[in-house]
Amino acid sequence: MGREQVEGQGQERHQIWSTSPMSRLFEIIKFNAGETVASYCSRLAAACGYRHARSFGADLGFLFQGVAIGSQEDIEKFAAVVGVPVSYLAHGIVTTDDRINIVAGQSLTRTFMQRQRLRFCPLCVFDDERQKGGRRGFRSFGRVDWLVKSIRCCEVHHVQLVTSEHAAPPMFIHDFAANLAQFGDVGGLVSNAEFLKPDRLQRYVKERLRGHQTEAAWLDSLPLYAAVRLCETVGATERHGTHFYTSSFDEREWSACADAGYDLLRGGENDFREHLRGQITRFYGRLSDMGGRSIFGRLYERIAHETDDKAYDPIRSIMRDIALDNLPLGPGDEFFGPVNERRLHSVQSASIEFGIHPKRLRKTLVNEGLIPVEDQSKTFERILLDAETMEKFALETKRSLDVPDAKAHLNAERVQFEMLVKHGLIGSLGGNGASAEIAVERRFSPSDLDSLLRRLQAAVTRADHDGLCDLRGVMKKAGCSFVEVIELVLGGTLTTVAWNADKTGLAAVRLDASEIKARTLGDDHGCFSLHQLQMLIPASTKIIKALIESGRLPAVQRRNPVKRNMQTVVEPDSLKAFMDEYLSLGNFATRRKTRTWNLKRDLDDAGIEPIFVAAEMPFYLKSDIERM
Repeated sequence: MGREQVEGQGQERHQIWSTSPMSRLFEIIKFNAGETVASYCSRLAAACGYRHARSFGADLGFLFQGVAIGSQEDIEKFAAVVGVPVSYLAHGIVTTDDRINIVAGQSLTRTFMQRQRLRFCPLCVFDDERQKGGRRGFRSFGRVDWLVKSIRCCEVHHVQLVTSEHAAPPMFIHDFAANLAQFGDVGGLVSNAEFLKPDRLQRYVKERLRGHQTEAAWLDSLPLYAAVRLCETVGATERHGTHFYTSSFDEREWSACADAGYDLLRGGENDFREHLRGQITRFYGRLSDMGGRSIFGRLYERIAHETDDKAYDPIRSIMRDIALDNLPLGPGDEFFGPVNERRLHSVQSASIEFGIHPKRLRKTLVNEGLIPVEDQSKTFERILLDAETMEKFALETKRSLDVPDAKAHLNAERVQFEMLVKHGLIGSLGGNGASAEIAVERRFSPSDLDSLLRRLQAAVTRADHDGLCDLRGVMKKAGCSFVEVIELVLGGTLTTVAWNADKTGLAAVRLDASEIKARTLGDDHGCFSLHQLQMLIPASTKIIKALIESGRLPAVQRRNPVKRNMQTVVEPDSLKAFMDEYLSLGNFATRRKTRTWNLKRDLDDAGIEPIFVAAEMPFYLKSDIERM
């Protein structure tokens, strides 16, 4: 009913208000649980014949706009007019401060609220008129929940909320009753209502609006609008990929995204971190430029570029932490602000920082076992290593020497140098040439070479070197190898070692040739060589080696007393124990003076199985074959 239609009732209306306005207004329409104060004021205005609530408020001394945005002064005036305490209206007050709305103690930005258009459940509106009290035609009321966009359906009727196509004119914004009257036939909306079940994020939002404890403590630590934004964005990412487009999303799809996102994040911060790690893993599995948008997609865009709201700082902090843990970011880079630390290096970033060709760096990293061989197929910026290890290795690589420079550093002859490498007394950095996992030019760490020289100098026992020989002279007089001499010096047991200060590197070492000869002439070790074992067991060289390699015949390393080289031998006790326990099929056949295949058949018929096979020769327990 328009205001012009009740002009004849105006005198009566003013007479009512002048005598007892509080009781009369409250009796006309009651304030409902879950209703907004703006809706209550709007319904009272309509019931009293006003075209819009703003005129109603102006006549009674308060601003309807103030009531709608939670102005304390206007709320108090409205409460006084109705005749109720402000606390009676508290659950329906929506306070707006700049861009933030406070709804039931929860913060929601304008983006997450629908206050410009009418939004409602047609079945609730229909039921209100039939079931609620108060003056007929004005019983339907606007719920607080209907203002919240993440609440997409009515949980009573399981239908999607209806939203008007156009925003209300400025005079009618927040005016629920007036806008509902303009909407038209609600009955038609009831018959055409679309079924929609509430998603889990909606239930979570309603729990927070009711002040209840939820299952999602970490999401509770965020402002409600930030929690909703995060869940919806993560859910959309899970359903549509990192770079999704919302233009095609309807309310049903947004509900599905919200449900998926909340389900993923309700467990807490660790679940969010795991989601981010998954995004990084998927990024490394495809070819694209490295950057926040490429890796984290719309989530990064929204909180990095579309808003500087500090409410999202906890999310930014987690994303930054995950990025620093998994991406080669360092000083000079930006990720939610300047990066001032480095946790990971890529081959590309290390190549730039330390001035090493990325191909060489990649090869040497593979050869050192610092990265897997499979990483060869990756681009340089996708091959990662922790920053400390990469920096140490890259600096060592940069300072490394090629073979000619390394020999000069040690003052070693070519053969001497190669013997040092062969016996592991010095190691090449990042692979030993063609024998490495990936063929690479051999280079040597100066610190490794200096360490060898320091160890040699540490063995010096006297200052003067009169009458002593250099390494070549010692080798000739003692009849021993270069490596034998070096190992004796490094062993620290020689009584005569000197250092010629006029020489450098290995050329400075001075030794007593007679002492070296005495040390290299070994005692008879009393063990059996492989050749002797062939006669004693007896067995072929192939079988003997197989027995030793398998550990069936325990072997040790002993120095040959004549040649002074280390050789593989078997101690007498070990040989006796072996021969007391085992017998080969060949030797058993020899004893029986029969052929091996005939004997093998007899053993099989008797159910006697070999205990092991060495180089295709079966061996049996003597205790088993004694029954034959």
